[in-house]
Amino acid sequence: MGCSRLIGVLLVMVLGACAAVPVSPSGSPGGDSSPAFSASPSVALDAASAELDHLLQQLESIHPEPWHGVTRAEFVAELEDLKAELGSLTDAQAMVAVMHLVALISRDGRDGHMNALPIDDDGQTALPIRLFEFAEGVFITDAMTPHRDLVATRIVAIGGHAVEDVLEALEPLVPRDGPATVPAFRPLYLLRVQVLEGLGLIGPGAVQLTVRDGPGERTVAVDPVPMDAYRRWAGPGGMVSLPIRADLAWLQQPDRAVGLEELDGGRVQYVRYRMVRSYPVGLPEELRDRAAAPGVERVVVDLRHNGGGDNTTYRPLLSAVRAAGAEPGRLYLLTDRLTFSAAANFVTEVEQTTPVTIVGEPMGGGLNFWDDVTRVELRNLPVPMDVGISVRYWQKSEPDDPRLTIEPQIPVPTRAADYFAGRDPVLEAALAAPS
Repeated sequence: MGCSRLIGVLLVMVLGACAAVPVSPSGSPGGDSSPAFSASPSVALDAASAELDHLLQQLESIHPEPWHGVTRAEFVAELEDLKAELGSLTDAQAMVAVMHLVALISRDGRDGHMNALPIDDDGQTALPIRLFEFAEGVFITDAMTPHRDLVATRIVAIGGHAVEDVLEALEPLVPRDGPATVPAFRPLYLLRVQVLEGLGLIGPGAVQLTVRDGPGERTVAVDPVPMDAYRRWAGPGGMVSLPIRADLAWLQQPDRAVGLEELDGGRVQYVRYRMVRSYPVGLPEELRDRAAAPGVERVVVDLRHNGGGDNTTYRPLLSAVRAAGAEPGRLYLLTDRLTFSAAANFVTEVEQTTPVTIVGEPMGGGLNFWDDVTRVELRNLPVPMDVGISVRYWQKSEPDDPRLTIEPQIPVPTRAADYFAGRDPVLEAALAAPS
């Protein structure tokens, strides 16, 4: 499917009964129909076209199995259509098309690390908010000044388009290991103003957000902010993670890899595993001793919001967790959509070898998936892009395991009502579950 045709399909899907959006002569949506290359168009087009050919060459040289989720013929057809239409696309439209092209590789799952994003985010802007896809809808979890009054409101529409349609239009751009990866990483695209522009959802200038605030709705205009300013404000992972709350212990100390704590009068040993990296010497042995102490009935390992890291570091901790869960009914793992990469490796290894009860959301990471990406820079595209190409397949389950994630035995959705009230129903469910 060609780029302008792709964007046109997404636009039709988004618009529904909403007002029409201006369409350029090429069929691409958006008020700005000027092509991406206004200076030296032939030279720029040739360089960009060659860059897309380079992407295909690098994909086939670096990725051991690039066509595991899409046929080569389909990928090449979309690539060739994009090359043919580059001259009629805006920079934002071309950027969105490259994102979609790369996301095709993981369309069927197992390759969620392989993304395409602007190099250094030069010239990119963001909505001045943080958001999260809760069970009740998309809520603003934090906002930059002067929009602090938007915190805890539910987004109803963006640019006049129902937020459900916006999410649907963004879905094909998101790389994934499985279904849970999509809500995990979709905010990374939703918050990018140029992505919304490339899909024809908004025009230049302030962005109209319609939010539900109590029983009523209101529409506010928010000015985009430079991406570097956004990152300084939101911090690492701020586009996808929940902000820290003083009344939610599991979100605190995000830079601490592993912490041990006693709960329920010592009946429960709680392990907060926030990132897969080195931890204090002796910690696994301490967990073994604590778990074996008289009166300890269960061990809870919390991997929510653990985006991974170095899976060569977790072997001693894994051994201690396995020992703690040797008896059925003693071990509980807490997961969510942001349990990803090396954290998903850890969960899968536990699930494959140890009696365990998993509580929470399905993890965004897979059981068997591609990773260890090599970055390839495509600087001659209208928006210079950095593409991650996977080089290694991590198999932690059986080779023929059809699952793209692990479904919890005790499913607990992430609800806005719980988050804003400072409640942790996932941990509560693990503590209350019968042994």
